[in-house]
Amino acid sequence: MMTMAEKVPEMVVQTLVDKAVNRAVSFVFGLRGEKHSQEDLMKRLVTAHDDLELKFERTNRLPITETALLRRRMEIKQAFRECHDLLSNLELQQDEGAPSPPKKAKSLFALGTNKNLLRSSDVAKFERSVEKADRLLRDLKDGFTLAQYRFYLSPLVTKLLQGRALWYKEEQGSQGRCLMVHTCPSEEHGMLAMLGFKHEDLKRPMAYVYFTVTLRLTEGTDIIGMTAECLKSLQSLGPQFTPLVDLAVGEIAEISSQVLVSPWPWQYTKVDLAKLGRISRQDPFCCKADGIYSCENKVVPSELTRRFPESVIAMGFNCHISAPRSSSTRTRAHRNTHPYLTLTISCTPHCSNAVLSDRSLQQAE
Repeated sequence: MMTMAEKVPEMVVQTLVDKAVNRAVSFVFGLRGEKHSQEDLMKRLVTAHDDLELKFERTNRLPITETALLRRRMEIKQAFRECHDLLSNLELQQDEGAPSPPKKAKSLFALGTNKNLLRSSDVAKFERSVEKADRLLRDLKDGFTLAQYRFYLSPLVTKLLQGRALWYKEEQGSQGRCLMVHTCPSEEHGMLAMLGFKHEDLKRPMAYVYFTVTLRLTEGTDIIGMTAECLKSLQSLGPQFTPLVDLAVGEIAEISSQVLVSPWPWQYTKVDLAKLGRISRQDPFCCKADGIYSCENKVVPSELTRRFPESVIAMGFNCHISAPRSSSTRTRAHRNTHPYLTLTISCTPHCSNAVLSDRSLQQAE
């Protein structure tokens, strides 16, 4: 019969064995539970990714003119990018850990390292983004329905928001004038519009005017009023601009009141307004009318930004000015062949580090 002293070592050994077995069992079941948990999280992440992609694509099919809705759509886009990057990284880590995984197992994890673990908080964040995307879609659809019964400030804006291009050209004797307006949907700015106006008189070359303005278009945009405001801002450059500004303002107002929708002439290439908007105003939410926001680029003079309406993205103005007098050795006939110079003024109120080429401003001509 074993004494108590002899039983103690055996009891200790048995206790240690039991603890080891319990830990091993707990570890195995823990791994299984963790694997199932990771599988569930991965399925939820994939679902959130697909929902965000689908809902973001649907928002691109609906017109957005309100700044607040544009900001919300940009937030949804950012959430989709983060979700896509996370999903891609996790699948890449799994592929590196398992050289040849089955096709159906690509969404699972090779557990055992912390870098491969998906957190529940991350998945929940993207699921909340899906809910935000749902609310954005509902708001967009409600706004689109109400827009059918909304009274616009002018018939011109109504046609532009419908995506139509407007074209008017008239020639009488030596004079000619042309007004063109076209629009382009933009992911960053909603709806962009460019208005171009040209007046020339072959007998009076100094009366030549070519003007373009690109702006963000909303239901309440007074595009003719903003055009006049931009033109009148040129008067501060000198009194010689006043007659040309008055000419352009008057003719644009007259033509726009009777302009009809016409097919865009095939020989005129439309400017890529979406690209122009991205270059000329990198931050679509800067310089709000209430003065709370300002351009991130501190190089932009504040007085330049305030000189134009907040929605104006770019402006171009061409006219003829008198050339310097030629030397007395040149004949009068030679002087008459070069009677003037072309002056080009370009302005991008929300951007100072992008130089717009003459070609980009003249493509609508």
